[in-house]
Amino acid sequence: AMAHARCDVVAVAAARGGLSRHRSTRARPRAPARLARVGRDAVKTTRAMAVGKPGDEFDASRGALTRAVPTPSTKRIVKQLREELERCVAEEDFARCAEVRDKLLDADPKARHERAMALAIEEERYADAARARDEIRAIEAAEDALERAPSRSSCVTRGIRVDVEAVYQRLRSAPASNAFFHTYTVTITNENNDADAVQLLSRSWLITDGQGRCETVKGAGVIGQQPTLRKGQSFTYASACPLRTPRGTMEGFYRFVEFTVSEHDENELVPRDEFDAEISTFGLDATSDD
Repeated sequence: AMAHARCDVVAVAAARGGLSRHRSTRARPRAPARLARVGRDAVKTTRAMAVGKPGDEFDASRGALTRAVPTPSTKRIVKQLREELERCVAEEDFARCAEVRDKLLDADPKARHERAMALAIEEERYADAARARDEIRAIEAAEDALERAPSRSSCVTRGIRVDVEAVYQRLRSAPASNAFFHTYTVTITNENNDADAVQLLSRSWLITDGQGRCETVKGAGVIGQQPTLRKGQSFTYASACPLRTPRGTMEGFYRFVEFTVSEHDENELVPRDEFDAEISTFGLDATSDD
């Protein structure tokens, strides 16, 4: 397996120097055994991401190689960029590949580590490759933990707390037909926002099923309402989410606008800043004993 991986990486290095691909005939020492398991996804991604103009080397300083998992606001973007990169490679549109690659490197820490590992192996910097491999594994472990997220979450953004709890509705589900029905209850509390009041304008959800398929749901308000909350007030509502797999996750944000009381009329609210209040990831789990 390592021999095939090394051939792939050599081809990647050649692509970085131009569009022709040549295998080096110079004998190279075998990589240490601890690097023998180079992930297929890493090799596939780095093959695409290495396509570019001569001298276009990876610069670790243009995106610190720090361990992180894409946030709710970037996960869908990363997914779209990876799909676009695969299309560009299939179509041999190498100029577009370079553009998409740069966007992906900026957005996805896992992609940065994958490319760093491939280049380190090609340049026989095996200690660096091992560190990059460990970072990839850590990110994958964190992503896997998110997929097994608990059925509740809580998050505070600019003084607005969003608490969510999901419940699997066994009697309304049909597992034999891949239909798993979940309800969730959301409580939004204005704990200590600096404005005199806030109003919920819209919602944006990212729903991911157990096979990694993502769906974005957006709309004005929640359950047909756009509640206004002064400091200390709360709003609770319930909704539902069907899934095609036993497990999945939901996350997203609410768009709010802040208001201040008019200097001329204490009953009039004047809009000022808008902001997004995060909805932390919570799990939808039909296999739970809860």
